[in-house]
Amino acid sequence: MNEQPQTARSYRTSVLDDNAIISINLKWMAQILVLCAGLVYGYYRIETRIATLEDGMLSANTEIRNLLTKHELEETQSREKLEEKISFYEKEFNINPLSWGKKRKKR
Repeated sequence: MNEQPQTARSYRTSVLDDNAIISINLKWMAQILVLCAGLVYGYYRIETRIATLEDGMLSANTEIRNLLTKHELEETQSREKLEEKISFYEKEFNINPLSWGKKRKKR
């Protein structure tokens, strides 16, 4: 008997035009489908990760903005308190040596 060597399964189509025969190896076709599925899944994972990172950046920016306004408010309050203390000390203790003589003359 004439035995043929074992080869991968293929599907042969009928003659298309000018005796052209298309032969598709089923193993290759399965590998191509797995490759395409892997590429699509990888693209989907990258897109979802980018969307997650963008949401994280937006929430971080909002939190930073809130903290910045909070610290600016605290800074203005502390500056106002410091200005009040300075004005009190300027009135209470005359540190300017040029104005010392003026007060003595008024008495």
